[in-house]
Amino acid sequence: MKDRAPAKPGDLVVIDAATQYEGYAADVTRTIPVSGTYTDDQKKIYQIVRDAQAAAERNSKPGMSAKAASDSSIAVRAKGLVALGLAESETATFDPPWKVNCSATPVACTQTYFWMIHGLGHGIGLAVHDPAQYYYGDKTFKEGDAFTIEPGIYVSQAMLDALGDTPKNRAFKAKVKEAVARYQNTGVRIEDSYIITDKGLERVSNAPREIDEIEALMKKRSMKVVP
Repeated sequence: MKDRAPAKPGDLVVIDAATQYEGYAADVTRTIPVSGTYTDDQKKIYQIVRDAQAAAERNSKPGMSAKAASDSSIAVRAKGLVALGLAESETATFDPPWKVNCSATPVACTQTYFWMIHGLGHGIGLAVHDPAQYYYGDKTFKEGDAFTIEPGIYVSQAMLDALGDTPKNRAFKAKVKEAVARYQNTGVRIEDSYIITDKGLERVSNAPREIDEIEALMKKRSMKVVP
């Protein structure tokens, strides 16, 4: 669905928004069902993304590596995508349309990562996209780090159609054809803001994010139609 298209029952809306306070920025994303409830298929993808976020949270503690956080999130999503039929296996690859060294960054060429699109997160601070402190030095989390964790999964036939016509890509397309049709235009991202304190990882964006929490909140919304 295009950003400017009318929202209709059955659609998901990804809202990426936050605020600033005394010069410091936050970043939060929620994926909301227009009808007020998620379909069973939407719940499957949503829960994979939420589990991926939780995995990254468990690996974002002082002294732990940023790579471990990212790898754990990717692994959860990869397993879930295979279970949904959106990839042949967790290690199956495709021929990407962009220039990438598959030997140096093999995950970027996996079929599962094709549906993830972007990285796990970024720094926050004076700007909503500040350099992440953990990118420097030994690339481990330290007290004072402020950042987001925002895994996503996005399923689109148009993305698949844009792949080059190679034997590997043809096999990929044939394998996932039915699953892509089932989950077509389902995009889910869950993003929260965090700070590493002397007590560990603290989530500072406490908006509801679990499926039941969001559905309960949607029941309380006004049904007034804005022209």
